[in-house]
Amino acid sequence: MSNISRRGFLAAGAAAAAPLILPSRVLGLGGEPGPNEQIVLGCIGVGGMGNMVMRSMNRWHPVAAVCEADTQRAEAAAGLLDNDVDRYGDYRRLLDRQDIDAVIIATPDHWHAVQTLHAVEAGKDVYVEKPLGNTIEEGKAVLDAVHRHGAIVQVGNQGRSNELFHRFYSFIRNGEIGSIKRVDNWHYPNPEGPSPPDQAPPDHLDWDMWLGPARWRPYNPAYCHSTFRWFMFSGGGNIRDRGAHMLSLVLWALDRDNDGPVKVTATGTPATRGNYDNPIEMDVTWEFTDPEVTVTWRQPGDPPEDGLDIGYGIAYHGEGGSAYHWGTADEPGCGVSDNVADYEPSADGVQLYRSAHHHQNWLECIKTREQPIMPVGPAHRAASMCILGNLAYLLGRPLEYDPRAERFINDGQANLLLRSPGRGPWHV
Repeated sequence: MSNISRRGFLAAGAAAAAPLILPSRVLGLGGEPGPNEQIVLGCIGVGGMGNMVMRSMNRWHPVAAVCEADTQRAEAAAGLLDNDVDRYGDYRRLLDRQDIDAVIIATPDHWHAVQTLHAVEAGKDVYVEKPLGNTIEEGKAVLDAVHRHGAIVQVGNQGRSNELFHRFYSFIRNGEIGSIKRVDNWHYPNPEGPSPPDQAPPDHLDWDMWLGPARWRPYNPAYCHSTFRWFMFSGGGNIRDRGAHMLSLVLWALDRDNDGPVKVTATGTPATRGNYDNPIEMDVTWEFTDPEVTVTWRQPGDPPEDGLDIGYGIAYHGEGGSAYHWGTADEPGCGVSDNVADYEPSADGVQLYRSAHHHQNWLECIKTREQPIMPVGPAHRAASMCILGNLAYLLGRPLEYDPRAERFINDGQANLLLRSPGRGPWHV
C-alpha cells in the first residue's frame, strides 16, 4: 500500500481488495476441511449497516435467511441476493435452523447483547456490530457465554483491520513517541432532532419486536430506523457510535484490552428542542492508573493541528512527542500525521495482529477456531468506556470505578445502572 499521511487519503475499498491469506489447515492439508466448505449464514437486522455487512459476507459464503422487525426491509435485503433467502420476523426462528452455522447481528444497539447471547447458546458463531452491549452487565454476560460455549465472535470495531491504522498503532506500540501520557479524542456534536408526536406504528413494522429488551414506549417515528443512535435507550449518541470504534483503538494503543479506567468525569449540554435525548456537546475524561494515562473525549473538540478541518480523530501524546490520525475504520478519507506515514516496525519489535479484512478475518477464524482480531473481551472494554462516559454525564458527578470488579466504588445508585432488567423474555 502506498504511504498515506495528512496530505493524502486512503483509497476507498483498498482493504476490501486485500487478499485473504488462509492457514494450511483451511486449505485441506492434514485431513482438515478444504476451501470449498461453506459457512451458511443468517442475518439478524438488515437495515443500513446490516445490509452492507450481509452483502459483503455473501461474496464468500451464502446467506440463507434474514430476520427483520420491518418486513419491507427484510424483502428489500433478500432481493439483493442471488440465492434464495428465507425471511423471519422473530430471530429465534432463524437460530433454530440447524443448517445455519453463523449469524450476523446488525440490529439497533439495545439488541446486540441479548441476540448475541442467544445465538451463542444456540451453537452459532457471531459477527455483531458495535457496541457489544448497552450496559456493563450485558457485556459481562456475553463474555461469559462466549467462553463457555467456545463461539467465535467478531465485533464490528473495524479499525483494527485497517492497514493504515495497523501501521499507526505499530508506531505507537513500539514506543516511537515514548510512553503515552494523554490521549485526546475529538468529534463533532450530536444533532438535535425533530418533534413528531407518538403515533401508531406502520403496518410493516413489528414495534414490540423492534423494542425487544428496551422499556416499552409508544411508537414514535423519531426512534427508528437510523435515528435510534440519538436516544440513550437505543443508541447513546456519538460516544457510543463512533466512540466505540475510537476507544477500541485507544485500548489497542495502550495495550489495555482487559483493563478500564479508575475514574470518569463527564459534562454535557442537553438538547433544547426535539425528541433526541443525547447531549449536544460533551466532554469526558477517563483516568487510568498503573501506568497513569488520561483519555479525553471532546465533542466538539479541536484537531491537533491548525488547518486540519476533520470532524473526528485521535491524538496521542507521549514523553517523546505526539502523533494523530483521523478516521476510525475502513472508510475513505482516513489519514495519519506525517511522522507516521513511512513507518514500518522492525522485525524484533512489537508485531500487532494483522487482519486483511474484518469480515474475512471472522470467516477465516470460524474455520481455524482461532480468535479474531476484535473478540468480545476488548470489545466489552471499549463499550464499557462509552457506557461509563454516558453514566457520568447522566448522574452529573465524577464516578470512581474498579475496573477489575467492574463496579463503582461506594456508589450504590451508579451500580444500579450497570445493568438493565430487560423486558419480558428479552434479558441477559
